[in-house]
Amino acid sequence: MMSLQIWIDGLFTGSVFAIIALSMTIVYQPTRIMNFAQGEGFILGAALGYQMMGVWKWPLIQSLVVLVIAAALMGFIMERMVMLPVQLSGSKFAWIIATLAAAMIFQSLFNIKYVNVTFSYFDIIEKDISIFGAKLSVQKLLVILMMILVFIANDQFLKRTLWGRSIRAIAHNPDTSTILGIPTKPVIKLAFIAGTIVIALVGFLASPVIIVAPAAGLFFTIQGFTAAIIGGVGSPKGAVVGGLMIGILDSVVRSWLGGTWGLFSTFFVLAAILILKPNGFFGKRVEGR
Repeated sequence: MMSLQIWIDGLFTGSVFAIIALSMTIVYQPTRIMNFAQGEGFILGAALGYQMMGVWKWPLIQSLVVLVIAAALMGFIMERMVMLPVQLSGSKFAWIIATLAAAMIFQSLFNIKYVNVTFSYFDIIEKDISIFGAKLSVQKLLVILMMILVFIANDQFLKRTLWGRSIRAIAHNPDTSTILGIPTKPVIKLAFIAGTIVIALVGFLASPVIIVAPAAGLFFTIQGFTAAIIGGVGSPKGAVVGGLMIGILDSVVRSWLGGTWGLFSTFFVLAAILILKPNGFFGKRVEGR
């Protein structure tokens, strides 16, 4: 019989991947760009958490304030690094090169600063909850709750706010939105900043539990991208479903067959989805830039 602990660990891992996929979806909606540098925001959150709370021993609130400011700055810089080449080149595929270049630049900066370091520090709340003999740390529970909160907040933001409706309009037709006077460029900047803050926060919360290295940004990007593809690119619901699916699948397969098979199973499912349902579970056919 499969242990409940395996499912709890899978739920935690899936929540991490789901939040990454949600952050990529936030950027994708107004831009039609899958940001391959998104995972570097996760590393920023992990690095600042390690530096501020593990090394400098700063209090939690102060660390969170600095983290949000740093993530917003990173999102602003990332938007310029990605959107400027896209706008100047006019190429349909310029975003691929631009996002990969941004990822390599940020990764190099992290590698220069942190040599032979893994970003791990004490749990923010060092307490475990017992569930029928299985253990769920409060730290993991915070990540799971964050996933639910981000999903709900994003859904309400898109439905109930002027900026959210602007994002939906731009996602539907960017040219018409510009003609109608919707501020396209500020909305795109907001999307990059919000997406980076979200992924930095999960990096901050998850790094005490999982091993995070300075060069691991691309790994987290790939996991988030995989979750988004499986669930349906541009769909927040799909991002959550895809993230939870690959997280739980990875945990179950690892417990049965070993570590390397978990990653293989994820990409096997991705390949199957691309063949059987190319738009994912909740995705729609769209024309990307």
